[in-house]
Amino acid sequence: MSEKSSKAGSIYLFGIGLFLFFLGAGFCWLMAKSFRSASDTREWVETPCLIIQSEVGKRADVNIAPEYRWEVAFKYQFQGGDYVSELYKPRGQKWQKSIEKVKKQIAEYPQDAQSVCYVNPENASMAILDHDTKAAGYSIWFPAIFSVGGIGMMVGAVRGARK
Repeated sequence: MSEKSSKAGSIYLFGIGLFLFFLGAGFCWLMAKSFRSASDTREWVETPCLIIQSEVGKRADVNIAPEYRWEVAFKYQFQGGDYVSELYKPRGQKWQKSIEKVKKQIAEYPQDAQSVCYVNPENASMAILDHDTKAAGYSIWFPAIFSVGGIGMMVGAVRGARK
Protein backbone atom coordinates (compact mmCIF):
# COMPACT_ATOMS: atom_id res chain seq x y z
CA MET A 1 0.00 0.00 0.00
CA SER A 2 1.38 3.42 -0.89
CA GLU A 3 2.20 6.01 1.76
CA LYS A 4 -0.23 8.48 0.16
CA SER A 5 -3.24 6.14 0.38
CA SER A 6 -2.27 5.16 3.93
CA LYS A 7 -2.30 8.82 5.03
CA ALA A 8 -5.61 9.39 3.23
CA GLY A 9 -7.11 6.40 5.05
CA SER A 10 -5.82 7.71 8.38
CA ILE A 11 -7.32 11.14 7.72
CA TYR A 12 -10.64 9.51 6.79
CA LEU A 13 -10.66 7.38 9.96
CA PHE A 14 -9.70 10.40 12.06
CA GLY A 15 -12.63 12.34 10.57
CA ILE A 16 -15.07 9.49 11.29
CA GLY A 17 -13.69 9.24 14.83
CA LEU A 18 -14.08 12.99 15.32
CA PHE A 19 -17.66 12.84 14.06
CA LEU A 20 -18.50 9.95 16.43
CA PHE A 21 -16.87 11.76 19.34
CA PHE A 22 -18.90 14.94 18.82
CA LEU A 23 -22.10 13.00 18.12
CA GLY A 24 -21.74 11.06 21.38
CA ALA A 25 -20.67 14.14 23.34
CA GLY A 26 -23.66 16.12 22.04
CA PHE A 27 -26.13 13.45 23.08
CA CYS A 28 -24.37 13.08 26.46
CA TRP A 29 -24.76 16.83 27.00
CA LEU A 30 -28.46 16.76 26.10
CA MET A 31 -29.12 13.75 28.35
CA ALA A 32 -27.17 15.28 31.24
CA LYS A 33 -29.16 18.51 30.85
CA SER A 34 -32.44 16.55 30.95
CA PHE A 35 -31.31 14.59 34.01
CA ARG A 36 -30.18 17.76 35.80
CA SER A 37 -33.53 19.45 35.09
CA ALA A 38 -35.48 16.42 36.36
CA SER A 39 -33.30 16.26 39.47
CA ASP A 40 -33.68 19.97 40.21
CA THR A 41 -37.49 19.83 40.41
CA ARG A 42 -37.25 17.15 43.10
CA GLU A 43 -35.89 19.86 45.40
CA TRP A 44 -38.85 22.15 44.83
CA VAL A 45 -41.26 22.68 47.71
CA GLU A 46 -44.23 20.29 47.92
CA THR A 47 -47.36 22.43 48.31
CA PRO A 48 -51.10 21.69 48.43
CA CYS A 49 -53.04 22.85 45.38
CA LEU A 50 -56.53 22.84 43.90
CA ILE A 51 -57.17 21.68 40.33
CA ILE A 52 -59.30 24.42 38.74
CA GLN A 53 -59.26 23.12 35.16
CA SER A 54 -58.84 19.59 33.83
CA GLU A 55 -60.15 18.97 30.32
CA VAL A 56 -59.36 17.73 26.83
CA GLY A 57 -57.88 20.21 24.41
CA LYS A 58 -58.30 19.36 20.74
CA ARG A 59 -56.37 20.56 17.72
CA ALA A 60 -57.83 19.69 14.35
CA ASP A 61 -57.14 20.64 10.79
CA VAL A 62 -58.79 19.38 7.63
CA ASN A 63 -55.46 17.99 6.39
CA ILE A 64 -54.32 16.16 9.54
CA ALA A 65 -55.78 13.80 12.10
CA PRO A 66 -56.98 15.44 15.32
CA GLU A 67 -54.56 15.65 18.22
CA TYR A 68 -55.36 15.99 21.90
CA ARG A 69 -53.72 17.58 24.90
CA TRP A 70 -54.56 17.69 28.57
CA GLU A 71 -55.32 21.24 29.57
CA VAL A 72 -54.82 21.64 33.28
CA ALA A 73 -54.63 24.58 35.66
CA PHE A 74 -54.22 24.60 39.41
CA LYS A 75 -53.99 27.25 42.08
CA TYR A 76 -51.76 27.25 45.12
CA GLN A 77 -50.42 29.54 47.81
CA PHE A 78 -46.74 29.99 48.42
CA GLN A 79 -44.98 32.38 50.79
CA GLY A 80 -48.12 34.46 51.21
CA GLY A 81 -48.92 34.81 47.51
CA ASP A 82 -51.66 33.25 45.37
CA TYR A 83 -50.54 31.64 42.12
CA VAL A 84 -51.95 29.67 39.17
CA SER A 85 -49.93 27.27 37.03
CA GLU A 86 -50.78 25.29 33.91
CA LEU A 87 -47.76 22.98 33.93
CA TYR A 88 -48.11 19.27 34.49
CA LYS A 89 -44.38 18.71 34.02
CA PRO A 90 -41.63 21.30 33.46
CA ARG A 91 -41.88 21.07 29.66
CA GLY A 92 -45.67 21.27 29.62
CA GLN A 93 -48.17 19.03 27.89
CA LYS A 94 -47.57 17.66 24.42
CA TRP A 95 -50.09 17.06 21.66
CA GLN A 96 -50.81 13.37 21.09
CA LYS A 97 -52.94 11.18 18.86
CA SER A 98 -54.53 9.18 21.71
CA ILE A 99 -57.42 10.76 23.57
CA GLU A 100 -57.29 7.82 26.03
CA LYS A 101 -54.03 9.06 27.58
CA VAL A 102 -55.58 12.48 28.08
CA LYS A 103 -58.70 10.99 29.69
CA LYS A 104 -56.44 9.01 32.04
CA GLN A 105 -54.78 12.24 33.21
CA ILE A 106 -58.17 13.89 33.70
CA ALA A 107 -59.28 10.94 35.84
CA GLU A 108 -56.10 11.22 37.92
CA TYR A 109 -56.48 14.99 38.39
CA PRO A 110 -60.22 15.82 38.15
CA GLN A 111 -61.41 19.41 38.35
CA ASP A 112 -62.01 20.70 41.91
CA ALA A 113 -59.78 17.99 43.41
CA GLN A 114 -57.15 18.70 46.03
CA SER A 115 -53.66 17.62 45.00
CA VAL A 116 -50.01 18.35 45.59
CA CYS A 117 -47.79 20.48 43.39
CA TYR A 118 -44.10 21.29 43.50
CA VAL A 119 -43.16 24.97 43.61
CA ASN A 120 -39.86 26.43 42.48
CA PRO A 121 -38.62 28.32 45.58
CA GLU A 122 -36.60 30.70 43.38
CA ASN A 123 -39.60 31.52 41.17
CA ALA A 124 -42.88 30.95 43.02
CA SER A 125 -44.93 31.48 39.86
CA MET A 126 -43.52 28.22 38.47
CA ALA A 127 -45.09 25.02 39.78
CA ILE A 128 -45.64 21.51 38.41
CA LEU A 129 -47.87 18.58 39.31
CA ASP A 130 -45.31 15.87 38.49
CA HIS A 131 -41.59 15.52 37.86
CA ASP A 132 -39.91 14.54 34.59
CA THR A 133 -38.22 11.16 34.49
CA LYS A 134 -34.52 10.89 35.31
CA ALA A 135 -34.09 8.02 32.83
CA ALA A 136 -31.80 10.07 30.59
CA GLY A 137 -29.17 10.12 33.32
CA TYR A 138 -29.28 6.37 33.69
CA SER A 139 -28.87 5.87 29.93
CA ILE A 140 -26.06 8.35 29.35
CA TRP A 141 -23.56 5.50 29.03
CA PHE A 142 -24.89 4.65 25.57
CA PRO A 143 -23.89 7.86 23.73
CA ALA A 144 -20.69 7.90 25.83
CA ILE A 145 -19.69 4.67 24.06
CA PHE A 146 -19.77 6.56 20.75
CA SER A 147 -17.48 9.26 22.14
CA VAL A 148 -15.03 6.72 23.55
CA GLY A 149 -15.11 4.78 20.28
CA GLY A 150 -14.48 8.00 18.36
CA ILE A 151 -11.45 8.75 20.52
CA GLY A 152 -10.19 5.22 19.88
CA MET A 153 -10.58 5.69 16.14
CA MET A 154 -8.72 9.00 16.23
CA VAL A 155 -5.86 7.51 18.28
CA GLY A 156 -5.65 4.56 15.90
CA ALA A 157 -5.65 6.87 12.89
CA VAL A 158 -2.83 8.99 14.31
CA ARG A 159 -0.76 5.88 15.13
CA GLY A 160 -1.42 4.49 11.65
CA ALA A 161 -0.33 7.74 10.01
CA ARG A 162 3.02 7.69 11.90
CA LYS A 163 4.01 4.27 10.54
